[in-house]
Amino acid sequence: MNCEERIKEIVCEIVGIGKDEINPDESFIDDMGLDSLRALEILAAIENEFSITIEPERLRDMTTLNNVIKLTNEYLGEKI
Repeated sequence: MNCEERIKEIVCEIVGIGKDEINPDESFIDDMGLDSLRALEILAAIENEFSITIEPERLRDMTTLNNVIKLTNEYLGEKI
């Protein structure tokens, strides 16, 4: 499984929807009704899965699946 697929799997599990149901550009808060606790859950799960540390202020950038993928790849790139 590639990095993007694993991120999608993590986000869908936390959000509680199927991988085929998520729109990668939908806002977690505005379109899916997630609260900040769920956003923190996504952040923690991504950090644990990929052994990275994302600055807490970057949480505000994690608003869609595509943004989470982009941010994770950014941190993974720095780690290499």
